Amino acid sequence: MIKALAEVTGNGDGYVMVRCQQKTSCGSCASKSHCGTGIVSNALPGKVLDIRVPSSQAVAVGSVIEIGLEEQTVLTSALLVYILPLFFAIAGALSGQFLATLLSLGEGIVILLSLLAGALGVAVARHFSRKVEQDTRSTPTLVRVLGSAIPSAAVINAATEDSE
Repeated sequence: MIKALAEVTGNGDGYVMVRCQQKTSCGSCASKSHCGTGIVSNALPGKVLDIRVPSSQAVAVGSVIEIGLEEQTVLTSALLVYILPLFFAIAGALSGQFLATLLSLGEGIVILLSLLAGALGVAVARHFSRKVEQDTRSTPTLVRVLGSAIPSAAVINAATEDSE
């Protein structure tokens, strides 16, 4: 299970609304201060996500919770978003190459069919991703309640006192 921390922003009947910051893989790389991607990811703010998480317990607004998402959901989403359109584009390029060889056409047909098939792959991926999104197994789950959030003033004070 992939886990992340989130802050509760609201409550409802059987769910909590949470806000969490999307993480990038650049934060864990040893070369992050030397590569272009790491420098850009540090310069730009992370994307903030508002998520509805099913919960049988009432959690106070402002509390920090840990949410989890199954690895299978992430793998399925990656397959849909990245692999399916790529597969369609490659199939289009191969079809275009076959037509170009058969009909003595130029490379333009290969490029055109690859782009058209790739666009079709994106449309198919979008259709299936909506179905995956509605599946209850792809919904994040509440793992545990950690408590109330630490005020930013306390974090600043703690950092300045400990850094000497």
